[in-house]
Amino acid sequence: MVVVGGGAIGLLVAGRLAHASQRVVVLARPRTVQALNAQPLRIVQKDGQTQVVDRLVAATEPHQLPDDYQHPDLAILSVKGYDTAGALPTLAALKPALVLTLQNGIGNEELLAAHFGPARVLSGAITSSVEMQSPGEVAVLKMGSIGLAPVNDTNDMTGVHRWSAVLRQAGFPTREYADYRALKWSKALLNMIGNATSAILDRSVEAVYANPCLVALERRMFLEGLVVMNRLGIRPVNLPRYPTVLLAMLMRSLPPALLNPLLRRAVAGGRGGKAPSLCLALRQGHTRTEADTLYGAVARTACEVGEHAPVNAALSYAVSGIASGALPWETFRHRPERLLELVGMGEGE
Repeated sequence: MVVVGGGAIGLLVAGRLAHASQRVVVLARPRTVQALNAQPLRIVQKDGQTQVVDRLVAATEPHQLPDDYQHPDLAILSVKGYDTAGALPTLAALKPALVLTLQNGIGNEELLAAHFGPARVLSGAITSSVEMQSPGEVAVLKMGSIGLAPVNDTNDMTGVHRWSAVLRQAGFPTREYADYRALKWSKALLNMIGNATSAILDRSVEAVYANPCLVALERRMFLEGLVVMNRLGIRPVNLPRYPTVLLAMLMRSLPPALLNPLLRRAVAGGRGGKAPSLCLALRQGHTRTEADTLYGAVARTACEVGEHAPVNAALSYAVSGIASGALPWETFRHRPERLLELVGMGEGE
């Protein structure tokens, strides 16, 4: 197996597979490769226990891999969604039998299927909350599970069954799904909760969900996604340890007085204490973020099916604009009233 992407998720998956005696190599940036070649990978669990993975093979380019890692049975793609197109030449050079994407966001499967064919692509969603402590160490803030689904037109589950078993042996609880769109749209909705709003305002999720107006914004964002899913004929599905179906029902029907306190507890707790990914990206000065493959994807798909998703469009616009420098972050930082104006919601709504 080859893991393409040496971020926190990529190293967690590669490390656990290697620790379970699977033959796996990581393709990563030079700094990460140098660290992995110099010392064992350390996976620090939430309880303080550390899993040490010796001799994890790492390289920066496919041609640097040993011969027995060429043309692998599986390539696991764990780069950010905005880097999928850039990873296509690497995947093409590897010539894997199957490509499994564990990326967040909507549209990665379709892009991979267009280049390699649907039968060679598996869809995946991982719910672990992980942080990179250094190029050779990752911290698991909340251990989650992995969902897998086929992308092929025949719903052939052979590849899903095989690789689910491998991941289970490596310590990942897994669940199999027949509809990859249901899996990835449901995961996207979970990724979007408390993410862009926290980033734009540079506030914690707890602070966002203490403001009823911002909770109302978050609810509209979520409901827009559900409307688009309904138009596409996609039903929400529960992810391992995440009752997405129940959340969707509550978002649709529960009055704010009951919904808001439930969301405050659930959203903050679900992140394992980790700041939302978009907020971290802006704080670290990244010029690209996953907002476009989350909120932007919802807004674009809404237009394609004859719907409108103005809240998602505004959130994507704001995060992308702040990241690129087109919008001054100070316009929105710690100023919820400005964000509410942007999405067309008055302070009192």
